[in-house]
Amino acid sequence: MNRLKSILGQLAAALTVLAAVLTPFLLMDRFAHGVAATGVQVDPVYTGPPPRFTLDRPGYRITVHEPLRKRWALDRISSYVQITWAPAAALPPEVSESLDLNGDGAPDVAVHFAIPRDLTAALRFDAQPLTGLTEPVRGASRDNFSRIIARLGDRIIVRIPLASGH
Repeated sequence: MNRLKSILGQLAAALTVLAAVLTPFLLMDRFAHGVAATGVQVDPVYTGPPPRFTLDRPGYRITVHEPLRKRWALDRISSYVQITWAPAAALPPEVSESLDLNGDGAPDVAVHFAIPRDLTAALRFDAQPLTGLTEPVRGASRDNFSRIIARLGDRIIVRIPLASGH
């Protein structure tokens, strides 16, 4: 009888471990749909603001996003504008673009960055303001959320800080 209890106890423990391991995989869709149904969204500080407009270039596309503005005085993240280049594989080895960020027809910033062949190499960019809309940036890599260049899949994301008052 003790042997039977021992076998049943071990079987119950094994089934419990198996259920604990499989439950997240079996119920993940239901959980994800449940969370999505609540309307919860990731803060745009992390995902980037929605696109404002797109510029087509030979072989690639530039997307200028809505400016993300500082929401309160103690916010650690400064206001910025995000620009996306895609597909990264179609970009030239060095990118230099003068971009109109606010749609007034005049370029607001000149962005320059090189794309190393090594996909793991750090990216760096410079942004030279052509109007008072943005702050200057020299050699930024992953300094902070408001001043960053990153490769995300087949896209290059650049965030340029907005000048105070914009």
